[in-house]
Amino acid sequence: MTCRLVGRAEDQIDALLLESARKWGIAAAGNYHRLMLTAFTALAASPMLLGSRRIDRIVGVRAYPLRLGRSLVEPDQRAGQPRHIVVYRLGPDGIVEILGLAHDRMLLERAARRMQRGSPR
Repeated sequence: MTCRLVGRAEDQIDALLLESARKWGIAAAGNYHRLMLTAFTALAASPMLLGSRRIDRIVGVRAYPLRLGRSLVEPDQRAGQPRHIVVYRLGPDGIVEILGLAHDRMLLERAARRMQRGSPR
């Protein structure tokens, strides 16, 4: 299965990885990117992946903490302490749509609403 980035997800991910490279170096940013891609692939294969949950009061939108995806990546390529949560939904065609990433300090429902508004249905 595949997934697709919708709305501003791609720009958000690019900015996040650039900031990661500035703060923690290129290798760490590469590991974070690998973790994201691995999590996206796992969600595409199983949208109700263990550890994912629905977001209250937003129909059809789910969240998956990247920290849970660490075990899916080779130990020497793991991101240190992932702090982001993948916000996604199942599109009308059955493909997982990645709406964006929320930092774990953010109010998840508010961030998810903002991401959903910015992505056409």
